[in-house]
Amino acid sequence: MANDLASPDLFLPPPALIAELKRRSSELQMLPSVAIQAMRVTEKPDCSISEYSDVVEQDLKLMTDMLKLANSAMYSPVTPIVSLHRAVLRLGFAQCQNLILSASITSMMKRISLGQKAIREVLVKHGFITALLSTHLNQLFHFGFMGEEFTAGLIHDFGRTLLAITVPDQFLTFDTLEFDESKDLLKAERIAVGTDHCRLGAYYAVSQQLPEPLQEVVLFHHDPEMAHRFPKLTALVAVADHMANHLQRFHESSNYDPASNPFLPALAQYGNSKFNVQFAEISAALMDKAEHEAEAMLMS
Repeated sequence: MANDLASPDLFLPPPALIAELKRRSSELQMLPSVAIQAMRVTEKPDCSISEYSDVVEQDLKLMTDMLKLANSAMYSPVTPIVSLHRAVLRLGFAQCQNLILSASITSMMKRISLGQKAIREVLVKHGFITALLSTHLNQLFHFGFMGEEFTAGLIHDFGRTLLAITVPDQFLTFDTLEFDESKDLLKAERIAVGTDHCRLGAYYAVSQQLPEPLQEVVLFHHDPEMAHRFPKLTALVAVADHMANHLQRFHESSNYDPASNPFLPALAQYGNSKFNVQFAEISAALMDKAEHEAEAMLMS
């Protein structure tokens, strides 16, 4: 798979899937017009907090969703963030851009209609657990990300939702939602529909003009060694994804074997000399914490 995400044509889905995505395009439009405008306004070197806030405040739901996330476990503010102006002051434009992306992705994931509501709920929960695990690992091991790890974890598996949308009658025949995500899952997807959730998700990410780090995570979260531009972020999400899979497959963390995580070596190279030992010590507690936080965020 070529590591060049300049065009979605490089991993073009079968025509039938593209046709169904186009039919559902209004439902699958991730960024509202205000979000796009807000992200563009920060590209101006003289952009002020007031100018940015004035743009975002045109979309009350977007602003509310951003503030909800800013006060969530993702950022854990000491005192509540009660206004967008304060959020920008506290977090900065870069993190607020990730808030916009995360809020928009969350809103879209929750409004998508599927034949079986349970499929959407399970996949949305998986995105939240992976996002929170990515965030906590980033904070504990000082990987240096500023919110993009949450967004990447949230959307990494969105290709599975797209498959559930485009081939609803076949989906559960090749993806039983048991979260045993071996190479066999991708192979089964390709045999059944001519593509896999990584490629389909990447096609969507490029078509939606998502930031390149997110595109690469979506495409390579099963093969982080193939990510050459953003390997640290891809490895982080891959590790978190494996932990989330275990949680949702076995419904407990106490029997999780950190050594079973095949993506740990790819991430360990960015950690300190005690990374593997420390990861083994905190992984179970971290998984329990992320699951609890994800359930709280989904209920809010």
